[in-house]
Amino acid sequence: MKKYGLFNIIIRELRTVKKRKTILFYILLFVLTICSGLIPFVGIVLSKIVIENLVAGTLTMDIIKTVIIICGFGLALEIVTTIINNRFDIWFLDTRMIEFYSVNNMYLNIDYENIEDNKFRDEFEVATRALSGDGIGFQHILKLVAIILPLLFSLILYCIVIAAFNIYILIACIISSIFIIFVNKKIALYISSKKESLAKANRQTNYFTNIAYSFEYGKDIRVYSLQDKLISDYRKKADESISINRNIANKSFKLGLLEILFLVIEDAVAYFFIIKSYLEGAISLGEVTMYVGVVISLSLTLRQITNNVTCLLKDSKYVETYYEFMDNSALYRRSGNHKAVPNNETLEIEFKNVSFKYPRSDKWILKNFNFKIKKGEKLAIVGTNGAGKTTIVKLMTGLFFPNEGEILINGVEIRKYDKNELNKMFSVVYQDVNIFAASVLENIVGLDTDELSKKKAIDAIERVGLKEKIESLPNSYNNQLLKIIENDGVELSGGQNQKLAIARALYKNGNMVILDEPTSALDALAEAEIYKSFDDLVGHKTAVYISHRLSSTKFCDKIALFTTDGLKEYGSHEELMSLKGEYYNMFETQGKYYKEGVENNEK
Repeated sequence: MKKYGLFNIIIRELRTVKKRKTILFYILLFVLTICSGLIPFVGIVLSKIVIENLVAGTLTMDIIKTVIIICGFGLALEIVTTIINNRFDIWFLDTRMIEFYSVNNMYLNIDYENIEDNKFRDEFEVATRALSGDGIGFQHILKLVAIILPLLFSLILYCIVIAAFNIYILIACIISSIFIIFVNKKIALYISSKKESLAKANRQTNYFTNIAYSFEYGKDIRVYSLQDKLISDYRKKADESISINRNIANKSFKLGLLEILFLVIEDAVAYFFIIKSYLEGAISLGEVTMYVGVVISLSLTLRQITNNVTCLLKDSKYVETYYEFMDNSALYRRSGNHKAVPNNETLEIEFKNVSFKYPRSDKWILKNFNFKIKKGEKLAIVGTNGAGKTTIVKLMTGLFFPNEGEILINGVEIRKYDKNELNKMFSVVYQDVNIFAASVLENIVGLDTDELSKKKAIDAIERVGLKEKIESLPNSYNNQLLKIIENDGVELSGGQNQKLAIARALYKNGNMVILDEPTSALDALAEAEIYKSFDDLVGHKTAVYISHRLSSTKFCDKIALFTTDGLKEYGSHEELMSLKGEYYNMFETQGKYYKEGVENNEK
């Protein structure tokens, strides 16, 4: 993986700004460097002129005019510097916000398997910390560059003046600065070594904070009195974060004492030679004032430069991690170039000797698994929890790839399909239904805003039995859902959300349809009704239905019963019932309980 040094990081960031602001950015940066770098000299020169004329008693009108001109020049420099700095603050913020677009785009396009990986999420937390504010990482480096360049220009001028007066003062300042940079680099490296631990602690702390303030968990927390539990867990994770920050502060304090020692030595050397020269009559009182001002300014500038360089080193570690993360091609699997199956065709899926386990896990979910779903076949997948039913869906839709073996879609190995083309072929309703904070129609059509798309979406809503509910809302199909963005957003029930998700799948009209237990919030009768009506809507398409309940299996062509040992039984409903095995027992048991429930309701 490519590593980035401080200089390369600065150049890359400056180029990023320049892409948006053209050559004007570099022109203003040059003007800022000169104007801001000259400002300290205005006061130094002014002090020398005033004191020498006061001592000599020659404060004439010409001198006063000179003082006014110098003051006016200094004011002009300050105005130009302020204007450019204000412009840069806006530009740098704009650049950071645009960088967020790149991060979001990257996150939404990386392989899904990374999203389920805790280690990846910790790395993402560390990497994106570079964009977390204007005082850290990406934007702060740009701001520091705009601060350091004028300081360097001032430093050059100070060095010229001091070198002409006494070279030993300049040598003492340079040696002191080298030691200070070394000390601050050690601090930066120590902080960098703790960033992953700190990111993990912050992620865990933020989880409990988000839970505590989330309205989705509000009812459970209060009904089950989970307040003390959440506070206790939060305190434990917060203490871990505090402990890491305390260690960083202690290390910085100890090394900071060395920095103070070097600065004291530097100032002592400078004042010794200035006083010595004045007592020997080599310089005047006005020149003493000037040289003292230059030494103080030089010392202050060196401290500012070393402190800002230290900040640069700290920030560069975050940005280095950020750039390495953004440039990590391993987050994107190699995508083939095979096109999606034509929309009027359906799919055949075949698993051939497939073995799979989740990243950083030693447990095989599937081992040497062979399975085939024929074109146009309606397959019900049933079984116990943890049997790998949802994993099979993730594999056949390309969210994960098998560790061994291959998955064929219409005879073509799944890795050979272009990722976007692969996504086109599946309409999936997952077990965890996600509704977005947008309008009802936007939850179905996305960016498709033409009238035909809206008509198709409304038709899909009607098919799943939501038309009456949606049209009863104040803004009907344009009504906002959820209260996250809009205060008047509507919260649909769990069953209504699941119907909306099914309407979304109908609208997409993929080559193959998969329902991964999306009706768990509905009663058995409602579930059976939706599955049957959905089956009618699917038509000739290949369809997979996953459910704990067996009410959805009777109308399917084939049923696959999975246990933790893999595929246990396979066949039609009648075939599996005749076997009187596990499927038979499950069906009879569920039928018994359902029948008892109906009888109790009738009483």
